[in-house]
Amino acid sequence: MSSYWWVKNHAEGSLLRVAVFEGTSSTDGNVSSIVEQVELQAKRASQEYSTHLLVFPELFLSGYILNRDIMLSAARYIVEKDVIGHLQQVARQYSIALQIGYPELDNDEKIYNTAVLINEDGKILLNYRKTHLWSDKEREVFEEGNELSPVVEFHGVRVAIMICYDSEMCEVARSLCLLGAQLLIISTALSSSPRNKNIARHMIPTRALENHVWIAYANLALPDFYGLSRIIGPDGDELCRVENDPLIVADLIPKNYLSSIASTPYLADRRPLLYTAIHDINYHVQLPANYQYTDD
Repeated sequence: MSSYWWVKNHAEGSLLRVAVFEGTSSTDGNVSSIVEQVELQAKRASQEYSTHLLVFPELFLSGYILNRDIMLSAARYIVEKDVIGHLQQVARQYSIALQIGYPELDNDEKIYNTAVLINEDGKILLNYRKTHLWSDKEREVFEEGNELSPVVEFHGVRVAIMICYDSEMCEVARSLCLLGAQLLIISTALSSSPRNKNIARHMIPTRALENHVWIAYANLALPDFYGLSRIIGPDGDELCRVENDPLIVADLIPKNYLSSIASTPYLADRRPLLYTAIHDINYHVQLPANYQYTDD
């Protein structure tokens, strides 16, 4: 049993200053050019805004490209050139934590859609493999991860990661918040398909409200992706969103929310014994063999 975090005494000021960058996806898996962008935005976020944490979109190092050969080439490059090690140096150089998505290669040449969180000292705090792959298009390129993100502490704030389709499963965010997450990072490559409008506009803020958690939502940019990167408060309202500048920054200030969320302590008022069907494999929903995911 865990205590409800919001009922403790909170300091007046900011717990953490968070930045989100909405970048354009590479179309050819050119990792080196993206690393230059990461370095530039890390410098900006640190020197211009004194940011503690900078969040990038899904698979930002390679681009979101559903082609196994391109992903495999990019993943090999990341290993051979020790790109993650270089990003650890960038984090140390600018004294800023970085969360960034990349194709991770394992020893069997399986590829995972992964996000790494590096602190300002260059230490890897977590390396999370996406657990919910969207359609056969992703499954033909990537392997599924089998564990949710760990919840780690960063500057006194408990942080966890979801990647794109993970966030569309309400159980993932709820589980991470029951484990103590106060900030959920969502790295995504949500396409500009009209079907995705309600995901970006309504579902993501709902995750924040129903769990009373901050969300840093980093999507890839228009025209191929939906954009709408933003930072959302525990009441479901936006703190900021990308408009003219692809880099946005917000402070996480608990005192701003104590009154607005006090009437609905959702995590404490749950009745878990009524929801056993959620984790009962007998209620797993099977799709027809010829089912087709739509993307229009």
